[in-house]
Amino acid sequence: MLKKTVATVFVSALLATTGFVTPSHAAAISNGVACAKAGASTTVKVKGVSKAYLCTGNPSVAGVKGLEWTLKTCVSYWAAAKNSQDSITQQRGLVSAMSEPDKTTYTKQLDASQASLDKVKAAIISNHCKAGL
Repeated sequence: MLKKTVATVFVSALLATTGFVTPSHAAAISNGVACAKAGASTTVKVKGVSKAYLCTGNPSVAGVKGLEWTLKTCVSYWAAAKNSQDSITQQRGLVSAMSEPDKTTYTKQLDASQASLDKVKAAIISNHCKAGL
């Protein structure tokens, strides 16, 4: 009887420990997949590359409701891009109070900065924030 109980406990423990992280579970985590606990994080290794995810809303998608796995790089890069956008917006307020020719000169520089930032945002979206990554 004791041998049967020990064998049952051993088999149960073996099944329980192998059920926590499986390749199929790891493959299920990607940008856009629903998650339950805000702020949770996990790292998934696919083809030798580790990817870190946070359970949060995707910052690059307007009006996101609910939680989803999002690459940490998406979250951090998007925050940096937002800071740059805020800076450009604040500078536009200052430039609008300037007189010519400075107003035109600095407006052109801000327009160029905005165009560059828009390209960076597009790259962040396609390389770090797009669903399925």
